[in-house]
Amino acid sequence: MSTAKAAFLALSKTELNLKRYYEEHPELHLDKPHNEDESIDILNKCYVNDNTRIGTFSTTINEQTFIPEDMDIAFVRHMRYTPAFWHTHEFFELLCVLDGECKNIFSDTEIKMVPGDICIHSPRTTHTVSAFSDKCILMNILMRRSTFENSFMSLLRSDSILSNFFNRAFFNTTDIPYLIFHTNKDPLIEKYIMDSYAEASSLHRYRKEMVNAQISQLIIYLMQKYESSIEIPSINMEKKDSNLIYMLRYLQANYATITLPELAAFFNYSERQMQRIICSATGMSFSENIQKQKIERACYLLAESDRSITEISEEVGYVSLNNFRKIFHKHVGLTPSEFRKAKFLP
Repeated sequence: MSTAKAAFLALSKTELNLKRYYEEHPELHLDKPHNEDESIDILNKCYVNDNTRIGTFSTTINEQTFIPEDMDIAFVRHMRYTPAFWHTHEFFELLCVLDGECKNIFSDTEIKMVPGDICIHSPRTTHTVSAFSDKCILMNILMRRSTFENSFMSLLRSDSILSNFFNRAFFNTTDIPYLIFHTNKDPLIEKYIMDSYAEASSLHRYRKEMVNAQISQLIIYLMQKYESSIEIPSINMEKKDSNLIYMLRYLQANYATITLPELAAFFNYSERQMQRIICSATGMSFSENIQKQKIERACYLLAESDRSITEISEEVGYVSLNNFRKIFHKHVGLTPSEFRKAKFLP
């Protein structure tokens, strides 16, 4: 265990008070979800003005509560024995389990998180965390919406189908309340977290830019190494060995030629099941995803290459050039030739 993380093991004065209150009042079941008023009353009784950072508690927590004005990202260590109270927040939260275990509770789901797990909560997600053990060390990484979008979504700009899924998960619905990366106590993950925490706690010049870069590096590493094992609980895959991200990546890689029957057969689903999974994940049908990817790829090639329109049409999967022109005009409002000319106008 790193020296910095080991320092977190000692309970703060507030945590000691909370633990004592929890042990003295087992009838209150403080490790189960509570409402705001009950939690605030207990915190007011137990809070000590030590190094534990505590904001104004509310069922909806805004950016100003925890993220300093001169920063885009804040680090808040979860206080052990805090009553598990329902809340939402306006920012993105990465709940990182550095040691011990906790329960992350949503309206209809209770998840046991273990060391190395990182759960991304999107804004408007209602949940509570139950951490009632001395050994539990949780770090909350709080990110402004714009910062998260720059760090995460920029990785997927060329992957239209995956972008559809993550945009839906993070910005357009509360149907997908969280994503979990299981990293199995990857030491590099912990190093990224502790290094960025130390930088955020410093008075260094450019610390905001440094922390942003470090957390971007963390997110890139998570996607690079653990994308295939992301837990997405609200999408009913019906088969335990199925992996949604792999499925979407396969669809992305073969968009020019793949058909729904072929995709369904490859993953051993019926066409109806496959269509339902894709719609649940991306908010669009199979054909809408394919069409969007084809048009976006065609736009890129028209703007960035000197290849003929016929060649581009064939590459993105259109047998008929006339059909390509018609569909392109329907989606873009210009013919392929007009689009290419417009891109090169001064």
